[in-house]
Amino acid sequence: MSPTDHFERLGLARGVDLDTAALEQAYLALAQAHHPDRAVGQDAAARRAAMEASAAINEGYRILRDPVRRAEYLCKLAGIDLDVTDRERGAPHMPPAFLAEMIERREALEGARKQGFAAIDALRSATATELATCFARASAALRSGEVRSAAVALVERRYLQRLIDEIDEIDEV
Repeated sequence: MSPTDHFERLGLARGVDLDTAALEQAYLALAQAHHPDRAVGQDAAARRAAMEASAAINEGYRILRDPVRRAEYLCKLAGIDLDVTDRERGAPHMPPAFLAEMIERREALEGARKQGFAAIDALRSATATELATCFARASAALRSGEVRSAAVALVERRYLQRLIDEIDEIDEV
């Protein structure tokens, strides 16, 4: 398999909206065709190539089946890697107002802890709604080719997801 992006590798059009049935079908066909067991008895280079192809197919499938990871991957393909801090090619730096809002949310979480599980659940519900809104904004931005706006919404979503993860840890205790 030649090195291509995950959409090309799986024979799918690039986009935030994806036909999941087509993804499953493409994945299963490629996974079967490039399974490392097919290289048993071949030389080391062929076995290694089969393992690398299988790993690339599996990675592509894992990324593309998850809508959030797919959106982040589309940003990366467009030149904005949300896992990099470089100002040119990395995740956008969040405005101070947003960061102040996140501090307020964390303070609200501390207050909710003192008020009990009903307050914590209400905060989680409100945060989950905003999380979904961020993803919807990112998706709409990607559909219209506004990658920078999508990246900002996805970074906001990451902050909110971390807050939800914190809330969920409280619920587990």
